Amino acid sequence: MPDLFEEEKRRLWERLWEDLEIGYLDEDILPVLIEFFARPKAYTSSSCSGRIVVIDADYPWEKDETMIIFKKHTPITVEEIEKIMRTPHQSTLWLSLQGPIYHVYVKDLDEAKEVLEIARRAGFKHSGILVLGNPILVELRTGIRIVTPLKDRQSTFINEKDLPKLVELYNRALKEAKQKNKRLLEELRKARPNQIWEEAKDKIDAYTH
Repeated sequence: MPDLFEEEKRRLWERLWEDLEIGYLDEDILPVLIEFFARPKAYTSSSCSGRIVVIDADYPWEKDETMIIFKKHTPITVEEIEKIMRTPHQSTLWLSLQGPIYHVYVKDLDEAKEVLEIARRAGFKHSGILVLGNPILVELRTGIRIVTPLKDRQSTFINEKDLPKLVELYNRALKEAKQKNKRLLEELRKARPNQIWEEAKDKIDAYTH
């Protein structure tokens, strides 16, 4: 019988490099993703190193009615936010920072336990098993998050003079989020298995040193 775990892992591994080539991948997390794939019983999907977005929605936690109108994985500027606040919108504009998040599929509970231990040593304290299936889905989160309402169609909630301080706060938090990724990479390297996934060997040498 075909190994479905291995087939899906290989499919997502190939997609990872396709996404990198077309510029879709968040490159900050590439070394971390390679380390996860190098583990024989793990692979990742839909991960992010941390980002700042502006959402047009009644509330930022609404998924179906939410429209992301700005997204950046690097520091923002006052001018970028000012421009967005002048842009026509449907509801309320929310400035939101989300820390790093990783979705790691693992083959068994032993691997899930080890991945969670690695993540928690790196400061991903809000991590846990999201789906207890086949494979098991482990979600890694730091808890880093900020959400600020900017304006709705009637009112502006942030004074122009306060905007530089707000941008500085978000950029500091984004820097902290990126540091968590570095710590995760360090912990993954320390815990790298003796036998790694064959297809990741050349990428380990090329991208993780």
